Parts: sequence; C-alpha cells; structure tokens
Amino acid sequence: MRTLDDFLGVWLLEPEASDYGEQQPPRFGVYSLSGDARSLYAHARWVDASGSRQEAAFAMVPDGQPRPMSGDMTLTASLRDGALESEVSRDRVTQHTARRILSDDGQRLSVVQTLDRGAGRTVASYRRVGVKQVIVYRRDLKMRKGKIAAQCAHASMAVFFQLNRGGPAQLHVPLDGPMSVWVRGRFTKVVLCVETEEQLLRVHQEAKARGLPTALITDSGKTEFGGVPTRTAVAVGPASVPEIDVITGREGLVPTRLP
Repeated sequence: MRTLDDFLGVWLLEPEASDYGEQQPPRFGVYSLSGDARSLYAHARWVDASGSRQEAAFAMVPDGQPRPMSGDMTLTASLRDGALESEVSRDRVTQHTARRILSDDGQRLSVVQTLDRGAGRTVASYRRVGVKQVIVYRRDLKMRKGKIAAQCAHASMAVFFQLNRGGPAQLHVPLDGPMSVWVRGRFTKVVLCVETEEQLLRVHQEAKARGLPTALITDSGKTEFGGVPTRTAVAVGPASVPEIDVITGREGLVPTRLP
C-alpha cells in the first residue's frame, strides 16, 4: 500500500515518454515533493517549449479537505487507491485535477492532469533522480589543504545564508523543492576543482542562468594571496543531479576534475 513517503523526492521529466496532446512538451522539467506525514510541499522548475524558464510551488495537505490558495482558488488533496490526487477549484467548480501514480518499483512517476473540466489532458512521465551540492575550488591557486577546506565550507554554507530572511537573532531560509529534499536526506556533497578563475566564474554564471542555488566566494587575502581579494570557490546546489551535471559533470560545460 502506497504512503506519502513513497512520493517524496525529486523527479526528472522525460518529455519523450510524456503525452502532451496538441501542446508542446517542456524541454526540461524537475518536480519535487517534500514534507511529512501531514503536509506536502510541491515545487516545479521547467523550461517550456519556447525556452522560457518557469517555476511554481504550492503546499498540499492530503486529507481530502479544501484549503484556500491564491485568489479565490481552493486546493483539495488526498491519497486514494495508491495515487496522490489533487483538485483545484473556483466557486466549487473544478478547474484542474492531477493524479500522481507511482510505478511498481517506485522509480517512475506519472502525473495525469486534466484542465478546464476536461478541455485538456496531459500525461507527464518522470523518473526519480538524486540531489546533491557540488563545491568547486581553484586548483591553480595552490591553496593549503586547510584553506581549501575553509573555502569549500564557506561556499557550501553561503548558498543558504544568502537566502536568509531572518533577523540578527534567527535564521529564516526559504528552500525550493530540491533543497528541501536535500536537507531532509543525506545532503550529499561533491568537491571538484578547476584550473582557472575563468572556469570558476563560468560555473557560477551557468548555475545562475539556470536558476540554481549558487554562491561565489571571494577571499579577503589576509592569510594568503598577498592581501589581494581572490575568488576561490563556488557552490552549486542543492539541486537535482542532472541539472548540476550539465555544468560540472564529465560531459559538462565546464571542465572539472576530482582533487
């Protein structure tokens, strides 16, 4: 019997296995579900057929009770017959339904959506993927091992701290879907290196262009680099493994290597 935990995780859209009818499928999409036994947080990031980057997020309480969304819309969610279902309504008239169905092995997710009382129907196919954070440092600087560790730690933490909306006495860090899944799991980190400052900057720029969490560290130069502020490291993610590997993977846009 399926439980909500079975649906939690990060899912990568497979456009070639999806059916969008007369619509053009997105070029790329990542869908995340995180939460606990009482509520779910859904987050989607995708590139539409025109190449425009889009993002959406909403909360679900799967108890079958309608709850207000933005404007005059309500959302009702439930776990029924092993599928996670949701319905968006306005004035008690259904506007959108979605049925999320897992494969037997739990590694595939089908999202069947119906819009405007049956006027449109799509079936999106997803596969489960991992989440990680990658930290990249400059090998050409020949930093001491302790310095490398410190710069990588700065980058990893800065991704979260730069999002802080709390006051001086507290942290309030809003998380997107993959970040939420990451902090509740094994929070996998991978450390890589590049050979030049240009490569380091490109990692950061490519991540920003894709809407991924990223932080670039500039060291003050007080203990190394002769007092000259120097860019030393960058962190990308937490994000889905495929999104990061496009930038720093073996076939990625920026040549990287293991230390």
